[in-house]
Amino acid sequence: VSKEFNPIRAVFHGAEDKAVWTKDVLNLGVSPSKLVVYARQRFEAAGGRVMEGCGVQGVEVAPNGAKLSLDGSDVSELSARLVLDCMGHGSPITRQLRWGNKPDGMCLVVGSCSRGPWPDNKSADIIATNTPLQPPDAPVTNLQYFWEAFPAGSGPLDRTTYMFTYLDAEPHRPSLEQLFDDYWQHMPEYQGVQLDDLEVQRLLFGFFPTFRNSPLQPGWDRILQVGDASGIQSPLSFGGFGALTRHMSRLTTAVTEAVGCDALQKADLALINAYNPGLRCAATSTSQSWCIINSTSQ
Repeated sequence: VSKEFNPIRAVFHGAEDKAVWTKDVLNLGVSPSKLVVYARQRFEAAGGRVMEGCGVQGVEVAPNGAKLSLDGSDVSELSARLVLDCMGHGSPITRQLRWGNKPDGMCLVVGSCSRGPWPDNKSADIIATNTPLQPPDAPVTNLQYFWEAFPAGSGPLDRTTYMFTYLDAEPHRPSLEQLFDDYWQHMPEYQGVQLDDLEVQRLLFGFFPTFRNSPLQPGWDRILQVGDASGIQSPLSFGGFGALTRHMSRLTTAVTEAVGCDALQKADLALINAYNPGLRCAATSTSQSWCIINSTSQ
């Protein structure tokens, strides 16, 4: 943990006086570099091997195991009982399973970590809006912009701000570059600072495609998608790190049991990323904030 902050706010344009404040909820910053080091140390202590700079060229599945063809390593082939695909939504295995299917929705995210004279760098916003729907004459039209902001662990004057939006995947939708232009326009008003007073430390951007057909069911025996590769994002932890860690305990137990009893057929593995109807009121699947996308992307 590199940073702890409180309180946490949720606020929406036009109802600023009705902001909801919480404490000790999503109020910790974690250092990714340190976390990766600790995870690697634990993995290697348990007998694992990390193959730096090694690429996987293909996976062949047989009744008794899977074979991975490698390059960039002194080992050209690797055998396994189970292959875990953690390569994100850009995974070539996932793309083969989706086979060119167009995403039903997208979440675009842009942001920065900047150093400067923030009016308040002790609290955070878990979700906020400071504008209505973008008007028809705006450079980027008919989208609702959402914000997150929180202190960064890299220094007492450092703060991270994200702007994100939900939209469909039509060709006329804005690019990340266009979204960044709006980010720089709206962020000073949102945070009460001037851009000239900020020293940008790093920029952040990305996108999360969403599909109605999610979580993605295994297409082959002995291969299981986890994290973003499985399409198991949720309205609570939309993607990336959260999509994996939120399910870590359940995945660890389920995968251990599957390997232990050799339940590695695709029908067996499909039970690990089973659909959870409990979030249907929030989304049409646990992978997709579909009601939000529908209402903010038209």
